[in-house]
Amino acid sequence: MRAHLPLSSEAPLDTARRSGSPLDAAASSRGFQRFIGIGLGGGRGKTTAIARLERIDDGSRLAVAEARVRCGVRGGGELSDTRSPFRDQVLLDYLDEWVDERTVVAIDAPLTLPPCLSCTLACPGVPRCSVPIVQWMRHHAPRLRSQTAGRDRGKPSVTPYTQRATELLLEHVTLSPREALGQGMGPLAARASFLRRATAARLRLHENFIEIHPRATLIRCFGAATERKSRRADNETSWEVRKMMLARLAVGVHFEKVWPELVVRNVHVFDAVIGAMSAYLWDRDGWQGPSDLLTSTSAPQLKLAVETLGDAWLEAGWIWTPPAGGGARR
Repeated sequence: MRAHLPLSSEAPLDTARRSGSPLDAAASSRGFQRFIGIGLGGGRGKTTAIARLERIDDGSRLAVAEARVRCGVRGGGELSDTRSPFRDQVLLDYLDEWVDERTVVAIDAPLTLPPCLSCTLACPGVPRCSVPIVQWMRHHAPRLRSQTAGRDRGKPSVTPYTQRATELLLEHVTLSPREALGQGMGPLAARASFLRRATAARLRLHENFIEIHPRATLIRCFGAATERKSRRADNETSWEVRKMMLARLAVGVHFEKVWPELVVRNVHVFDAVIGAMSAYLWDRDGWQGPSDLLTSTSAPQLKLAVETLGDAWLEAGWIWTPPAGGGARR
């Protein structure tokens, strides 16, 4: 089955200008041919979803080949003999089957831990810590969080046992990151850490294994107000917004044996598809990392923070998002 999503007549019209270039079969800058998105869902795997975007017809077309929360579900792609949810071993077996040298995997969960949790030094406390990334966080957090400082005056400007540098930077540019070990994130972060270790022989951080945040991608492409509508309770309104988003992002992309209606009706599957599309755009447009947050009009404190961070983000971790100034750049 091949289908194109129809645009809703009730969808916000200004998102076309915000969404940047749609997905197409443009040349890959990093050479990948397969893009897997994982919506980890929860710490046990019951709601874990996967999506697989493939280059087909010698790379001239793109197709959503798979999108589902269980193996063997009609409308989610190729049928198999099992209907198991993507718990740890099922997910690892899936990656073992589909990951090769031309595959990049994007996951919506922390692939690195906050600096305090990986530190083996005797702790002098955050104010006196000499670990470089913590020093960077301590120095820049008050400036980066100044725009929200009035909300809770007693809250510390930085907690490097729950936060990473990437969350501070994304929060400053209003991309709604979730803290790596914030409320409810502990089981998810622990599972992501396990998956990274279990796949270390084949998946390498920032090379073919990237951390993404579907909300951040959608905010960049459609604006915060429209993104909020897509994550409201599952009803016709949120389904129509998600359908509009897929239609805008996936112009020219075929849904091979995947039913678009099922994608928009399950937020976990929808997030996995956005993850796979994020991986494709990361590859096609050559996203760079922290410098993607900057524009010519960026605040001086943001520019200084990115400049002084240097290459520390490579080890500390990064949530990859579309570059500022539009959804996808060519």
